[in-house]
Amino acid sequence: MLLKDDGTHVATRIEYAIGAVSKMHGLMFRRDIPDDYAMIFVFSKPEAVSVHMLFMRFPIDVIFLNRDKIIIDIARLNPWTGYRRVRGVVYFIEMNAGTLERYGLVCGSRLVFDADG
Repeated sequence: MLLKDDGTHVATRIEYAIGAVSKMHGLMFRRDIPDDYAMIFVFSKPEAVSVHMLFMRFPIDVIFLNRDKIIIDIARLNPWTGYRRVRGVVYFIEMNAGTLERYGLVCGSRLVFDADG
């Protein structure tokens, strides 16, 4: 379960991308995802991460988090675009477009989830 630090449920269907193949594949080729879905990418140490939207069919919101699960950057990405490299990322989350606004997720917000998948 993915929560804001105030206990608000943001997503209940969680998929973790931990291995190299799952990280590379991400949400590619899917037609859509449920509103309560989040794919959480987990890195073992802080990294510089960029995101591509190759073979994507729908827009998504991307949330970049540091080791403490504090949001350090956010973006709305459209299919077939990319996003610049963000440094210090330990987790990033892909969700349906509109999630950021719906839950008031901004830089500095803290999220709560089981990082082990």
